Amino acid sequence: MTLLNRTFIILSAALLALLVAAKPALALDDALVCGQETARQEKLQSIPDRLLHAISLVESGRWDAEHRATLAWPWTVMAEGEGRFLPSKEAAVAEVKKLQARGVHNIDVGCMQVNLLAHPDAFATLDEAFEPRSNVAYAARFLNDLYASDGNWGQAGAHYHSQTPSEAMPYKAKLLAVWDKARGHADNRIELASLEEEVSAARLPLGIVFAVDRKPISAAESAALAPKSDALAKTEAERAAAKKSADAYRQAKLAEYRLKKGLAG
Repeated sequence: MTLLNRTFIILSAALLALLVAAKPALALDDALVCGQETARQEKLQSIPDRLLHAISLVESGRWDAEHRATLAWPWTVMAEGEGRFLPSKEAAVAEVKKLQARGVHNIDVGCMQVNLLAHPDAFATLDEAFEPRSNVAYAARFLNDLYASDGNWGQAGAHYHSQTPSEAMPYKAKLLAVWDKARGHADNRIELASLEEEVSAARLPLGIVFAVDRKPISAAESAALAPKSDALAKTEAERAAAKKSADAYRQAKLAEYRLKKGLAG
């Protein structure tokens, strides 16, 4: 074997190894990036734990066979009643441009499915609209505005989708069910919201929970935390009420189904 042939084989093997290594990393980023951003924005914008995440799952969730879980997909496009899960940001941007060229403007985009028609000033460009950080950050601000108006996180979540009662009610029931389930798996999440960006970029596997050593707090610090504790208690009460509402809705729909099928009683 000549030196040239040996060099070619070595370079080819090295290139193949790089391609194989790069593919899982890209898939991991795409699958987890929405969850990373919703966790971060929940902390930054004082949104109840997992609520923004639950909305993202309802809006752009799809089954991920590798992780055996439904995960929000950042390159999701919804238009004309059809959801499209694109393989990359570039493909998603191209899809929206194609739709707009056909005169379609009622389009939902990204992790949080922000509607470009209803929120024309949300993003400067389509690239920004699909950037998970800007997409989720805008959705978080919008959700906070709705909460300021509604005074109830469950209702704000419903109005995130629509303020038309016939559309908001079934969406709210689905959202509350997803939120309740998501909170039940809170210990299995990556607590990326409390980490620096370089840690977020490390592509940590699912299921890691970070423990932080905490020193005893003073009486003054405890007093300062009291309002937050009261707010937390209020949030927990809202969650309990939301779960009760969701359970009642499911029971009503089951009774309706049984009645239609002649199974009543």
